[in-house]
Amino acid sequence: MSHPDPHVRAARWPARVLFLGLALAALSACASGQDGRSPSSATAPVSHVAVTHAMPADITDLVLPVTGADTRWAQGLDALGRLAADKATRQCLASHDASMPPQPPVSFLRYSAVPDLDFIARHGFNGVPVPDGAAATPRDGSPATAAPAGPDAAQRTCLTRGSAVGNDFRTSYLRLQTQWWQEVVSLNSAPEVRSAFGEFGRCLAGHRTPAKDESAFFDLVDRRLQAGDTDRSLGALYATCMKPVEDTREPLRERLRDTFREEHRGEVEKVRTTLPRTVRDLERRYDIRISFPAP
Repeated sequence: MSHPDPHVRAARWPARVLFLGLALAALSACASGQDGRSPSSATAPVSHVAVTHAMPADITDLVLPVTGADTRWAQGLDALGRLAADKATRQCLASHDASMPPQPPVSFLRYSAVPDLDFIARHGFNGVPVPDGAAATPRDGSPATAAPAGPDAAQRTCLTRGSAVGNDFRTSYLRLQTQWWQEVVSLNSAPEVRSAFGEFGRCLAGHRTPAKDESAFFDLVDRRLQAGDTDRSLGALYATCMKPVEDTREPLRERLRDTFREEHRGEVEKVRTTLPRTVRDLERRYDIRISFPAP
């Protein structure tokens, strides 16, 4: 499991998709403990799924996911900031009569520290586009082709401005979520979790998979996606083999979150009070709406 920030990158789900292109990468790497985003590439097949706009009763569940289903809320929160950054960039470029550099569409990016096994089994690991997430097309509407040698001055200015919008939004919950991911990752050292990961490796071997552990498995997924192949069968296999691990970790995370909320009561209450207003302000300012992948 390697990546710049050992606390955040869950499994090795690529740095290559973490806040693609914008300077959000640095912030997000700090933001998501072992948040490993799902493997994805520009050539990989893209899943299209329904979304929901329903919010949980406690908005801090968006920041402190315990189950795979919970992470759909976390994905929506993360995507809102990147969508706002994209819209701010495009508004800035329009004011400069400049074109948008080729960019991948804003997508929901999943977390491997708390994998959504049901979703992965159905859709694989590749990205799921966010509604209103603009595709990479130049101003004349023709499909984007190769990226230019480098952005011009207006593009650099506007990309920086867009990044600042996303970064400012994340500061409203970043510290609390970073601490949560660090706590979540620490559970992997529990003896029962280590034992469950041993079963994961044996399950892979039983299915004659050329991977001995989770890290090697994600390397395999990446190779498939980079080649433009479907990873749907690998998603189903991962969900099957990872289920005993998640059956072990979920109750541990449930208890951990109860303790975490108590130990960080002040920060939790601050997020609970301010985050709804911050989300609504961003929605109004950029004419966007927070959304979450549906099952």
